[in-house]
Amino acid sequence: MKTLIVTVLALILAAVLVIGNIHWNTKSLEQASTPAVTNSGTNTDHEPEIDKDFYLELAEKWPENAKEQLKDKLNSHKTFKIVLLGSNSIGSDNLGLNDKLKEALSEKYEKHIELESIVYENTTTDYVLDHESEKLVDLKPDMVIFEPFLLNDNNVVAIPDTISNISSIIEETTVALPEVTFILQPPNQIYDANLYPMQVAALQEYAADQNLTYLNHWEVWPAGNDITVNDYLNADARPNDSGFKLWSDYLSEYLISK
Repeated sequence: MKTLIVTVLALILAAVLVIGNIHWNTKSLEQASTPAVTNSGTNTDHEPEIDKDFYLELAEKWPENAKEQLKDKLNSHKTFKIVLLGSNSIGSDNLGLNDKLKEALSEKYEKHIELESIVYENTTTDYVLDHESEKLVDLKPDMVIFEPFLLNDNNVVAIPDTISNISSIIEETTVALPEVTFILQPPNQIYDANLYPMQVAALQEYAADQNLTYLNHWEVWPAGNDITVNDYLNADARPNDSGFKLWSDYLSEYLISK
């Protein structure tokens, strides 16, 4: 009888040891498969390091304030936003500066730059009176490349009033967004115009007076007295696909330094 009791106790002890060993092994495997966690409760994996110098070299031609904004965005892993603001001359999202320029920017800056456009069909006076700057502010741009509706103003708004309206638009936007950078550019070249070249000259002079960057893409268009300029325009004197390519290539060379 005593022998039987000893045998039973030995079997029970062996079973306990086997079960305990299995439990220990299972727990060890579970702990090994659990991701390491820092004191803050987050996974130890971090976002990949951004080569900031590479992107800042691409932006070498930009105004200093815009370069600083880009640097800040890269440091905080946020996207730098550019807004194209202009008349029908800049085209639509599907056919215009936006689609061609967006492709070029995405290729170089990848996800670090976002491009949007606002097309306005009326005059600078209408824009100011209708408080259209609120729509621009809502997009929270870091840079605005502004073509100030000069063809819409042509023979409708006097040149001094156009310049005053441009100042109001910039001021209203920068009050709400103090770090935003404005860059000015003219609309497309057109053939055999009289008043229009004077409007563009006044815009360029205003940019110089205000120390604003002026992108003179007319440098790559045929001259206004050269009938071949019509090869780049539609019947309504706005750019066709060739005109948009000419214009967007110029902007790309400015925004992307290599």
